[in-house]
Amino acid sequence: MNEKGLIEQVLRIINSNYSNIYVLDIDLDKVYVFDFTVANSLVIKETLSYTDFIDIATKFVHKDDVSDYFNALSLNKLVSAAIKGSSETKVKYRRLCETGEYRFFVNIINYLPFEGRKLIFMMSEDINERLVDSEENNLRLESEVVSYKNRIQNESQSISDAIVKINDLLDNTEGDSVLRTANTKEYINSIFTSVSVNHPELNQAITNKVVSTSNYIKPSILIVDDSTIIRNSLKRIFEKDYNIIMAKDGKEAIDIITANVLAKDNIDKQNIVGILLDLIMPVSDGFQVLDFLKSYNLLSRIPVAIISGDETRDTRKRVYQYDIVDMLEKPFNTDNIRTRINKIISLYLSSNNLQTLLVNNKKDITGVESDVKLIISKIVDNIISNNYSIRLKKMASIVSTSLQNNYPNYNLDNKYIDAIVTGIPFYNIGAIAIKDDTVITRNSMKEEIEYGKKIASFVIEDNFSLEIAKNIIMYSCEMYNGSGYPDGIKGESIPIEAQITNLVVRLCSGSKSVQTLIKYINEEGNGKYNPDLIDIINLEKKELKKI
Repeated sequence: MNEKGLIEQVLRIINSNYSNIYVLDIDLDKVYVFDFTVANSLVIKETLSYTDFIDIATKFVHKDDVSDYFNALSLNKLVSAAIKGSSETKVKYRRLCETGEYRFFVNIINYLPFEGRKLIFMMSEDINERLVDSEENNLRLESEVVSYKNRIQNESQSISDAIVKINDLLDNTEGDSVLRTANTKEYINSIFTSVSVNHPELNQAITNKVVSTSNYIKPSILIVDDSTIIRNSLKRIFEKDYNIIMAKDGKEAIDIITANVLAKDNIDKQNIVGILLDLIMPVSDGFQVLDFLKSYNLLSRIPVAIISGDETRDTRKRVYQYDIVDMLEKPFNTDNIRTRINKIISLYLSSNNLQTLLVNNKKDITGVESDVKLIISKIVDNIISNNYSIRLKKMASIVSTSLQNNYPNYNLDNKYIDAIVTGIPFYNIGAIAIKDDTVITRNSMKEEIEYGKKIASFVIEDNFSLEIAKNIIMYSCEMYNGSGYPDGIKGESIPIEAQITNLVVRLCSGSKSVQTLIKYINEEGNGKYNPDLIDIINLEKKELKKI
């Protein structure tokens, strides 16, 4: 790298107001840190690995702003924006200062081609002096309070849900024969796993206890990539939670899968619970690995996430013909990737173990009065009556009633509104389907929808309410401008109950306050939501904030 030329390139962009100047070369796993000398000359102060940069950044960026901070560094998005003529991206975040307080900064991010390399240029500007508006401070405080309340609520809910699921399983099992099976133990363990995924402190405490009292062996993740840098970066992200197996090409990966998943006589085999797979590799590429997994019906048992940097439309279209669960975009957002993959693995483990338990117990969800049927019914009831679902219902009631009063052309009556409120918790109920392909992906969405409709039919007795719930399950991921999925329908072709669900789910998402999310929706202006519904949420902002 021509460091002198790089410094000259940086000098063309910066001004005296900027600090915290970085240039990121993701492919080479390098982050160049710039600084000014006493003589006010710009120099490269140090060079870090990208993973080291992530570790450092997460210590000074406010925890509620970490996702936005790293998401803004998406190379693909920056390249696309540059092609469209947009020279820079900006993201506001709170930074921990030497005084011990957080101040507002804005990162100015540019796609910076240099010497044939795709580089990301980032610099910060202190904008705290601009933020004297009381509303801005109120939004910040409100967001922090909401985030804290949601965290406490989620902790209580996830632990109580796990206890209820296990209690239901124990109360409704005939005799004790099933309880002695390994499948029951694995299902209960998967429930605890799903809790610990969301609570790192609890997860670490459980792991330490298990390690100290048994011959515990961590489950394994297989990382397949020809880049040593990428393999080691991903290893650092996941090695605390999993045993890491690495392969440098598709052939090596297939050999590892054969020895550890398919071979029945290998007593030392690793329990592979997830695969992170590159597409472009020598010897055998990622698509050959996907074909191999598909031929042995392993994609329904082991979640596969693609880590290739090639995210063109054709590649995505081809990839999602397989049952992959995600495409991980470089540069990696450590916390996001760890959380996403852990949750996906937890869902697969829970689904696989429950399915095996049902098969061994020779009970069918569609059969007549059985203990398994009662278990599934209670699990569904727990999901649709938890705190998150209650919040969805309350918001749906406010939005639907206001729409009824202000826009009579939608023909909403009280029966219709009651059906919407009943059906909204079912919008993603297919995620607990006990058959194959239980994790929602773009490729498996239609199949997931079918499972969701079957589960709704199993629980909802009123025919009218059932039809509304099915519409919510089928269409709540469609967007008003046609950018949604799985069918890309738009406008009034999307049932109003699905439109309401889509918007209400957005208002309940993440740690941001309702007021902040409504502000974002108003600013987007991209036609993703029905203008009438945007008017309604603005009209009912105060009521929605109370939920």
